[in-house]
Amino acid sequence: MDAEAPILIAEDDENDAFIVKRALQEAGAACPVHFCKDGLEVRAFLCGEPPYVDRQQFTFPWLLITDLKMPRMNGLELLKWLRGHSECGFIPTIMLSASAQSSDIQEAYRLGANSYLVKPSGYRDLVEAMKLILGYWGICAKPAPPLIWPQGMLMPGVQPGQSAR
Repeated sequence: MDAEAPILIAEDDENDAFIVKRALQEAGAACPVHFCKDGLEVRAFLCGEPPYVDRQQFTFPWLLITDLKMPRMNGLELLKWLRGHSECGFIPTIMLSASAQSSDIQEAYRLGANSYLVKPSGYRDLVEAMKLILGYWGICAKPAPPLIWPQGMLMPGVQPGQSAR
């Protein structure tokens, strides 16, 4: 796993966000973890819109973990947006939700979720789930982040015609 590229988490509940971050750290995540409160903030993050314009500070994530039920743009709407944008649609995306409804699970996979996990009820189980996520996605080959950011901005450190990796 690239220690510089972050994990991006979409979670509207501050307590859940804190617990997921702590579980990731305990599971051995060595990369930064950024949080967004809903799908609209994720979209702004990925597109480099304010307040995420500094691409040195807010580098393109290697993994997205999103909640299902969020205000403004929920997890399903976010999946639909992601898969409709070639610059962002390749990010491995995990739905982490309290919902175990088969209709939610089916729709998440239909819209392109790579995994759907029902939030474990205990903290130890969440840490174990994060270990599995980091282990699996950490050994997977990852595509290079986009060279051109929205508004025609080149990715930091990349010259025109040069590969990002």
